Amino acid sequence: MANCFRLTFLAIIVFAQTGTAQIKPGPIFRLGATVSFGLSNLANNHVGIGGIVGAEKMISKYFAAETEASYNYFTGDNAIYSDSKNKSYTIPVLAGIKYYPISNVYASLRTGAIYFLLNNMPKARPTIGYGAAGGINLPQKTNRLNVQLSYTGFQYDGISRGYATLAVAIIIR
Repeated sequence: MANCFRLTFLAIIVFAQTGTAQIKPGPIFRLGATVSFGLSNLANNHVGIGGIVGAEKMISKYFAAETEASYNYFTGDNAIYSDSKNKSYTIPVLAGIKYYPISNVYASLRTGAIYFLLNNMPKARPTIGYGAAGGINLPQKTNRLNVQLSYTGFQYDGISRGYATLAVAIIIR
């Protein structure tokens, strides 16, 4: 995990220093809905729903600095819990760098914090989170809709846990 942070930090520095093209004015915001799929050790929860909000600022023709926050409520746990503990959620707040090889297609590395609750936990807690994403802004000329597939991971009790998210958001300039 330390290598992930080092790689993200190094990438931000290198990309910020090597940007040589036009910088677009103003930040770009997005707001939308998500469907998440538990991939590893997420308390037997398989599907989640939620929302996403993000912002980015172009720092060169090919790179943007970004921040993103979301809420994911996971349902579908196979176990039955007393005291209505059949709920898990995550609230990640991540920042990173986006690379646009084509004007409307991107890949992203990010790191930050995640606040989460798993079914077997007595209360929610924060930890370090990390992730990667890829997406496309449609249509290519106006970029009004964002479709993104991402992975968000974190560690709890010495176990790596994570989930994939499909998000669809409107772009607000």
